[in-house]
Amino acid sequence: MMNLNENIHRIKSLMSEDKEDSKREMIRSLGLADAVKYFGNYYTIEPYLKVVDKVNFIKEKVAELSNLFGDGITLVEPIDYSENDEEQKQIEYLRKDWVVVEVYDTAMNRHIGNFRLKYESLPVEIIELLVEILVNH
Repeated sequence: MMNLNENIHRIKSLMSEDKEDSKREMIRSLGLADAVKYFGNYYTIEPYLKVVDKVNFIKEKVAELSNLFGDGITLVEPIDYSENDEEQKQIEYLRKDWVVVEVYDTAMNRHIGNFRLKYESLPVEIIELLVEILVNH
């Protein structure tokens, strides 16, 4: 038989799970942008978001802004994707379903090409950075 302290701990744990589920449901029903406004800031709800929620928000926001400004968004400050002794790769442009990664030859200091990456294949750190940029837009 459980003692009183164990019962209290169990009840508190269940109440905490219910609060988390209700916050997740509220975020889903409001959408990320409106949930940020409702809860006061992005960092309040960030622990309740999954990567897929963040990717979906990015796609929705870029699609919304693209309808106003063209077929994509140019970032004011590029996001470093990767760098080595020979090449620097940075994200400079956002499209509805992918980012454009520009590639520069670091030794010659010139642009050598670009490629596309779907949001789902980006590192989580970049996804989080994009969400922060777009939430604050």
